[in-house]
Amino acid sequence: MRFLTWIFLVLSGFVFGQNNSLLYQVKSKDKKVSYLFGTIHMIPDSLYYFPSKLDKIISKSDEVILEVANLSDQSSLMKLMMLDSGSCFDIFTAEQKDSVLNWGADLLGVKSEQFEKAFEKRKPFTLLQLSFQKMISGKIRMVDMEIESKAQQDKIPVTGLETVEYQLSIFDKMPSDEMANFIMETVRHPNQGEESFRKMVQYYNKQDLESLAKLILESDELGSSAEELLDKRNKNWIPKMENLMRSKTCFFAVGAGHLGGPNGVIELLRQKGYEVTPVRY
Repeated sequence: MRFLTWIFLVLSGFVFGQNNSLLYQVKSKDKKVSYLFGTIHMIPDSLYYFPSKLDKIISKSDEVILEVANLSDQSSLMKLMMLDSGSCFDIFTAEQKDSVLNWGADLLGVKSEQFEKAFEKRKPFTLLQLSFQKMISGKIRMVDMEIESKAQQDKIPVTGLETVEYQLSIFDKMPSDEMANFIMETVRHPNQGEESFRKMVQYYNKQDLESLAKLILESDELGSSAEELLDKRNKNWIPKMENLMRSKTCFFAVGAGHLGGPNGVIELLRQKGYEVTPVRY
């Protein structure tokens, strides 16, 4: 499985062996109820599923809490994706750079010199986003942004558990040789990434969590980044979630990769005494 698919599984698309649902009711000891929903960052419009039951749960919430709020602010996001100095291609050997330039130029339908000029001031991980131009054709849906939009329509406050600056800093901390290897895997084996992404989206849409678990367990590419991307963030969220749920009915929407497993949000909430049960929708 390619690293790009890992990013979408970890940040927004994988559940580790829970009951077949992406929606969970979270009930405290004093019977106050909130909801936890696993999202996927990007999905083809043809597979997008957002039933009225889910919409009604959001509309009855006092607050909607995403991983990061204000996702529609593309100008601010773009600034965070730019390098302070150097070139995006500094992490590659000369031979690797040639391969990346030819790959990117082919994806965008431009000359390699044009591609280099367009991306040289961007952070290396942004190269991984290019694959989705080939993986997803036609209209796409950003599930987190759809939830944010629905909440805003109902005049429900939308906040975030963390900042986009913090999320992107995780990738900034990755060793340059590790990031270069991830990118080269995508360049060398594009079909494998496309196949993994296709399966991931299908399993997510079917809420087939066991198949998603099998898909992610077939690869160990995340390596040492797993704790930073998953466990540490999950543990940081719990006190924030508890504080919010004390006085409000909350709808939490986070990447489904954060829900399951022994260090997932579901298990961490149960350890704190919350009753967490799957909801059919």
